[in-house]
Amino acid sequence: MNTVEHIAQQLQARIRSSEWTAAGKLPGQRQLAEALGVSRASLREAITMLEGLGMLRSEAGRGVFIAKPGEKGLGSAYGRWRFQGRYALRDVYLVRNQLEELAAGLAASVVTQAGLSRLRATIVQMEKAADVGDLVTMSEGDHAFHACLFEIAGSPMLLDLAESIGDVVDGSRQVAFADPARVREPIREHADIIDALATGSPDAARRAMRAHICNVADRAGLSLTIPGA
Repeated sequence: MNTVEHIAQQLQARIRSSEWTAAGKLPGQRQLAEALGVSRASLREAITMLEGLGMLRSEAGRGVFIAKPGEKGLGSAYGRWRFQGRYALRDVYLVRNQLEELAAGLAASVVTQAGLSRLRATIVQMEKAADVGDLVTMSEGDHAFHACLFEIAGSPMLLDLAESIGDVVDGSRQVAFADPARVREPIREHADIIDALATGSPDAARRAMRAHICNVADRAGLSLTIPGA
């Protein structure tokens, strides 16, 4: 994990331990950054990540609050989408689908047993995190799965394109994790993609990826129709 994810882990642990439950909110960012020994910039990024995952919500002039159960899930996805002033969430999923379908199709033609093992390792990571309610590690495992798939696809240009929009794509993944009843769904969908890759069929891999992206959008409260699919 990078620095921001480590900070997010620390914040998540304190939220889950009820350390801030009485106040219902986090301490001020300056105080919290000093207590954690981190920069305020990194702290703000970690808070943004946890907002995306539905664990926190910010109110201008009031501070950062612990999200209530009723604030999680489909209804609040747009409120958590941090790029909403720039990109429509639906458009992000449509672009993701095109890039990730292509990556899946390319990967199916070249994937090795070692590559399949690397992908399965991310599923194990996500399963362990789901067992203890660790959304930060689940999100990191989700990122690792898709990053590994792009590497296996073997196209430097496609990899560069994916990395250039990495922050936006990660945000679109995080908003789909906030419904506690559905956090395990991406694990099963990733397993379906791996099974399709193992057949060596580009078409099967693309279909499995398309189904996954449509389901991600659904978890974020969107009904996604892929043009031409």
